[in-house]
Amino acid sequence: MLSMKKINQVAMAVFVTAVLSGLSTNVISAASSPHPFKGKHLEYYAQLDVRLPGISTAFIPPINTTVSANFGAGTLFALNITEEVAPSSKLLGSVRGYTVETSYLGFPDSWLLEVAFVEYNDGKYNGTLQLQGLAQQSLTELAITGGSGSFRGAKGYLVVTLVVDSLPTRTFRHNLTFL
Repeated sequence: MLSMKKINQVAMAVFVTAVLSGLSTNVISAASSPHPFKGKHLEYYAQLDVRLPGISTAFIPPINTTVSANFGAGTLFALNITEEVAPSSKLLGSVRGYTVETSYLGFPDSWLLEVAFVEYNDGKYNGTLQLQGLAQQSLTELAITGGSGSFRGAKGYLVVTLVVDSLPTRTFRHNLTFL
């Protein structure tokens, strides 16, 4: 039969091994996780070039254009985001998502349900943001409903402003406020 001393030694060895393996896991995961974003504001620019394959208006056709303008029409989009207004400025990531027309009136009174996913990496902060809300011609304000990486659990809102409207390019400023 094993002595009590031997059992205690084995138990202590197992305990120390478990503690050390737990510590090493924490050190490794802490070193590999991105720097958390602690600020209240973030700004970047979404670049739309209608000549490039970053937008698809054939995602969902309108329900009945004779009665309800483009109600129900869906558009997919994938746009680059940059640090400055110029499309050639530092690339920070992308914003991808879709819109669905929710107004019966059509342009210029369009109301779009927008759901978007932002991938962001400026070298210091690296993560994703989830956005949703009502996009309008006059004001687009979307809710920040979550995030990952540097933006884990993010909440707040985003205001979109059209800053360049010179087809074939359009540039939108995304001004994010975190709560």
